Amino acid sequence: MLLEARDLHISYGDIRAVDGVSFMLRQGELVSIIGANGAGKSSILNGVMGIVPLNRGTISFEGTETTPLAAYQRARAGIRMVPERARVFPRLTVYENLMIGDYGLRKRLNLAKQIAWLHELFPILRDRNDQPANTLSGGEQQQLSIARALISDPKLLLVDEVSMGLMPKLVDQVFNLLRQLNRDHGLSILVVEQNAMASLKISHRAYVLETGTCVHEGKADELLEDPRVRQVYLGQ
Repeated sequence: MLLEARDLHISYGDIRAVDGVSFMLRQGELVSIIGANGAGKSSILNGVMGIVPLNRGTISFEGTETTPLAAYQRARAGIRMVPERARVFPRLTVYENLMIGDYGLRKRLNLAKQIAWLHELFPILRDRNDQPANTLSGGEQQQLSIARALISDPKLLLVDEVSMGLMPKLVDQVFNLLRQLNRDHGLSILVVEQNAMASLKISHRAYVLETGTCVHEGKADELLEDPRVRQVYLGQ
């Protein structure tokens, strides 16, 4: 098992964001956690990355418990995150943003080879290499955010609300890219997403959250056909 989370509880003061959620992700899987805004999806991802503490529960990565580890230690273990709304460094160039993705990691990489690969995936970043990140469009910044996470050659990619703020055409492009990374490069990916339809279409399995608890789980294609999921989350 690549990632296993058991009985996660996360609170912000008196507000209980996550209440007893458990899930897993096998090597080579693309798994989604879907639900409405405020369901606890991003809190779970931040808990896996070590950005927010758990009130209770455990997280294991490659069979080793990571619950006590800081976020940078989890990054060094091979977990990388694409944050909500891209969050690039606006005054740094595209190239400098990419280099930050490798900063402080112990894994030795052929950066020239990694950058060449990323430029194949994201040709626009090659063309914008010397531009400040704040001159990029929203879709281009999202591509930069994904590329920054990929430059370190992660074992697990966490993706937080990648469709937020993007035009429908760009949403399709980003989700197709995630599917390509999983299918063609074997990258394990955990996506949390409000856009349930787009997320389920590219996933192997999924978990459905409501107000901090998991109410459904199963194969993505089966959830796409589930009447309640279709009515509540897919608007059908």
